[in-house]
Amino acid sequence: MHLKNRNFGVLRRIRRDQIRSGMFIQSMEGSWFSHPFLKAGFLLTDPADVEALLSSKIDGVLIDTEKGLDIEGQKPRVMPIDATSEGAKPAAAQRAVPAESAESATAPQTLPTITALASDAPCSMAEEFGRANIIADHAKRVMTELYDQARLGRIVNADTLVPLVEDIAGSLARNRSALTSILRLKTKDEYTYVHSVAVSALMINLGREIGGFDPAMLRDMGVAGLLHDVGKMAMPEAVLGKPGELTNAEYSIMKTHPERGHALLRRSRDVPGMALDVCLHHHERVNGTGYPGRLKGGRITLFSRMGAICDVYDALTSNRPYKTAWGANQALKTMFSWRGHFDTDILTAFIRSVGIYPVGTLVKLRSGHLAFVLDINDADLTKPIVRAFFSIAHGAPIPPQDINLLTNAEGDAIVSSEDPDAWDLGDWEKRWSALAA
Repeated sequence: MHLKNRNFGVLRRIRRDQIRSGMFIQSMEGSWFSHPFLKAGFLLTDPADVEALLSSKIDGVLIDTEKGLDIEGQKPRVMPIDATSEGAKPAAAQRAVPAESAESATAPQTLPTITALASDAPCSMAEEFGRANIIADHAKRVMTELYDQARLGRIVNADTLVPLVEDIAGSLARNRSALTSILRLKTKDEYTYVHSVAVSALMINLGREIGGFDPAMLRDMGVAGLLHDVGKMAMPEAVLGKPGELTNAEYSIMKTHPERGHALLRRSRDVPGMALDVCLHHHERVNGTGYPGRLKGGRITLFSRMGAICDVYDALTSNRPYKTAWGANQALKTMFSWRGHFDTDILTAFIRSVGIYPVGTLVKLRSGHLAFVLDINDADLTKPIVRAFFSIAHGAPIPPQDINLLTNAEGDAIVSSEDPDAWDLGDWEKRWSALAA
């Protein structure tokens, strides 16, 4: 995928079986999960790459015949850039997104029990969104208070977190994307607190995707997610909140947070063994390059391997003092390319749990529209429910149109995931949330 290139030559869309060595691959159609290449925009010369493309599950590719070969025996033709190319970016795109909605009312001081909110029966993203907002607001308050206490060195009573975990689990049972999508909206200032809630939700989701865990173990996964970064409260504020890259000395200090958190939790009450393990080892890597123990492969428990993936994914997709958030789709692709960092089987299960195109991903459709992913279809993760909101050909917004690409696409499909910044759609997480409301 090559999102920001605005200087195209002569473009042609071809079938997968027409690919040959010497072509310049501008972009690939279909899910990134259906081929082994992290990025497009390259000259195809390696026979192994040719074979990988021919044997992949992509629908086709877009080639640039000024930078590489065309189909044998055919003259190139110019495709309408404003309607089909990766680089088309109308200046009016920002008008497609409404202004941010007014600040929501303050959540109640006490959260209703899960049974009072709703049953655990599955529901749509739209149906769960309001309930998930209440849970997210409450979770922020709970974790802010807990981390403030931890900053003072006070012990943690893990049993007090169980009701929150049950509410998180209930929301995920109704819709696995609503709460995790809301938690991606965290600001830089609240990252430390809300990150733990997001990791909690992602771990429960992942545990359900892997399967075989009873409710008590899923609950412990949720508690482990909430407590995995508690050691950061022992870090100097100048290091924890630094708005730039850490120096080597500062990074060495930051790397002590798993052990500092583990020590605090060992002095605390009713902390599950799983939470102790994940707190200490969520920065270990399968290839032995992690910390603090440089553990390798099977020496890292299943739960710490799960925690590592959930922790990195939420970190990559969050705005932090020193880094702007990546899109969810970009984060997944990048993590998948980091061979040796994560357990491949668990990472594959994680991708299934959040979707190849996670909710909120900006996509370009074959019909020439921009859309964002509104919900996931479990039957086929490459064909989610999307909401189209902008016509590329006309450079103008359209009335929002929901399309189920699995059951009611009428030939439409995702051509590519898109970089919101390339379409002047800054602060995308808030923008798509406003469009989804």
